[in-house]
Amino acid sequence: MSVGRWTKLVAVTWTLLISVAPVRSEPTEIQIVTQSFAPLQWDNDGNPDGYVTNFMLTVFERVGERHQVTVGSFEFMPWKRAMLTAQTTPGVMLFSLSRTPDREDKFLWLGEVSPYGQYLYQLGTKPKIDVETIADLKDHDVKIGVQDGGNMHHYLTELGLEKSGNLVPITDYKQGIEMLYLERIDLLPLTGFLAEASACKQGYDGSLLQPVVFIEDLAKPLWAVFSRGTDPALTEAVREEMSVLKKSGYLDEITELHSAKWQKLACGD
Repeated sequence: MSVGRWTKLVAVTWTLLISVAPVRSEPTEIQIVTQSFAPLQWDNDGNPDGYVTNFMLTVFERVGERHQVTVGSFEFMPWKRAMLTAQTTPGVMLFSLSRTPDREDKFLWLGEVSPYGQYLYQLGTKPKIDVETIADLKDHDVKIGVQDGGNMHHYLTELGLEKSGNLVPITDYKQGIEMLYLERIDLLPLTGFLAEASACKQGYDGSLLQPVVFIEDLAKPLWAVFSRGTDPALTEAVREEMSVLKKSGYLDEITELHSAKWQKLACGD
């Protein structure tokens, strides 16, 4: 074979290799937004912590073995801003939130990350608020602290409690606990298995919290979601890895571990 023909053959072969070689795209960058809600997710001296945080970052690590994806940022912010960010910006992950009919079409639902059940609590040092249902509170002169724009706020508003002047907007449960112990509000919704530790963490006597009524209508699991417009292949990969990890018992294991750690950290038990 002549040098000329050999050169042409090499050139053609190289051209073919270039045309069929996979082009490595830039990795998909995901922004995580949430509100601090220990021990699910919280800011531990500048580092994201909690069992939902641990679970979802592990999911991303496993997904990263098959897909080009990076977590570009992890930001704690007020709930309303976190929700708005996830509703308006593609490539955003949000947790932990309830799955409700009015939210169904606003997000890409990935999977459950935590059980969730709340009571309305009062201080045991105050006269007992005796009601059978949440709606009965309309007949009582009580102030209920509710996170502005949250699921609880919408629920209590639908029951007519906002019109009766019972609702007091709060930024988050930390502010609510402070207001409850300072007697600026009478009732505060708190997660059953976290209530005492949450109060202890802020320097209050958690044993003073007394459950008044269980909020049965909102006793639903919490979910992780992607914003709409997030890459479909990545969305499905995250769903699959979440399912695999949950079936392995990993989520149950770290939930128990982080809950016990938080209780000890908060109350010293």
